[in-house]
Amino acid sequence: MMCARPRPTAASCSGAWWRVFCGNWRRNSMDEAILRSALAAVERGASFALVTVIEADGSSPGKPGQKMIVFADGRQEGTVGGGRLELTAAQDAARMLHRGRGGILTYALDSETEESLGVLCGGRTVLAVEVHAPSVRLLLCGAGHVASHLARLCPDLGFVHTVVEARPEMANAARYPFAAEVVVQEPSAYIADRGLEGFTHVVILTHNHELDRAALLAVHKAGFRGYAGMIGSANKWRETR
Repeated sequence: MMCARPRPTAASCSGAWWRVFCGNWRRNSMDEAILRSALAAVERGASFALVTVIEADGSSPGKPGQKMIVFADGRQEGTVGGGRLELTAAQDAARMLHRGRGGILTYALDSETEESLGVLCGGRTVLAVEVHAPSVRLLLCGAGHVASHLARLCPDLGFVHTVVEARPEMANAARYPFAAEVVVQEPSAYIADRGLEGFTHVVILTHNHELDRAALLAVHKAGFRGYAGMIGSANKWRETR
């Protein structure tokens, strides 16, 4: 004799389906938001560490695939499970970011092993930390002969370069085919308008001493902490100082 198994009701099916759907939707939406933040950080030249749960055993709060970004200024986005695990992971990822090397982090969620976090969840979590540091992003202030020669070197060196020049006949894609952007504007005005976030190096070599000085002053006012250089003779250097 076979006993018929009770058929689930529409309400119970829809409820279960909705819970699964919502869980997947939240996870996918969070992953997409994290990846969008990472892409935005890459585009503006910011340093960050991307932390991903790759293994989770036992009662680990983090689930495989969960992600967290740790920025150089200490900000965090996303989650790898919260609590003591996430706090420790963020601190370790920040240290790895400072060293410039990623790696694998393993945490035991008990109080018995050397790698333990001293919590009682039980289980183990393994995280992959990917460190993303900006490549050299160079701002060329001026588009004359010296700038054109520097720009030709950039692709071979792996430098991303932007060219800013007030003369449209000099600042164009035909003369700078590998530039990330060619802007027709006085360099000092460009720096005042857009700032220098994302640039690691600024080289000032316009066709006019006054334009050079104005660009250098704009770099100073922007609080730029990267490399800044200006072409010129010893006399020009003494006068500029």
